[in-house]
Amino acid sequence: MLFLGPAELRALDAGALEALLARTDCVVAFGAGEVRGLAAAALLFADYAVLDPGATLVIDIPEAWAAAAWRLRRRTVSWAAAGARKEEIVDEISGADPETWRKEWMRHRSVMALDSAAALIRARGGDRLERAEFARLFAAGEPQKGLGAFLAKLRPTYDTDI
Repeated sequence: MLFLGPAELRALDAGALEALLARTDCVVAFGAGEVRGLAAAALLFADYAVLDPGATLVIDIPEAWAAAAWRLRRRTVSWAAAGARKEEIVDEISGADPETWRKEWMRHRSVMALDSAAALIRARGGDRLERAEFARLFAAGEPQKGLGAFLAKLRPTYDTDI
C-alpha cells in the first residue's frame, strides 16, 4: 500500500506518475491546498482519494482530465458542465491532518486485503486469479481476523505500518 500526502502529490513528476499508474498495490492520496497538474492526476488515479475541505482541485492538464474520466467514466462531461464540484469526484473530504486521517482510516482495514483487491481490479485476471488470491489471503489468516471480530461484535484491528 502507498499513501501519498500533500507534499508527495506536489513533488510528482511525469515519470513518478507513470510509475504510480504501473503499481498493483492500493494507492491512497490526500490532497490539500491547491491540487493541480500532475498532483490532481495522481489524486484522481488513486484507489481512494481524499481532499481537505479547504482544498481547491484544478483539472488543468490532459493527465488530470484522463484521471477524471477514469474516475467518473460516463459522468465526466456532466460533472464538468455542472461546475466540477470536488465533493462529487473524490471519495472523502476530511478536515483531519493527513497523517492522523491515514492512521484512523487504516485502523480497521487490512493492508493485505486492500492490496489484493487493488491487484485484482487492475489485473482483470478472472476467476483463476481471484481463487488464487483468495487462497493466499485465507492461508495468511486475514479473513479469520475479520470474521472473529464480527462474531465478537468488535471492529477488527490490523497492523498499520504503511
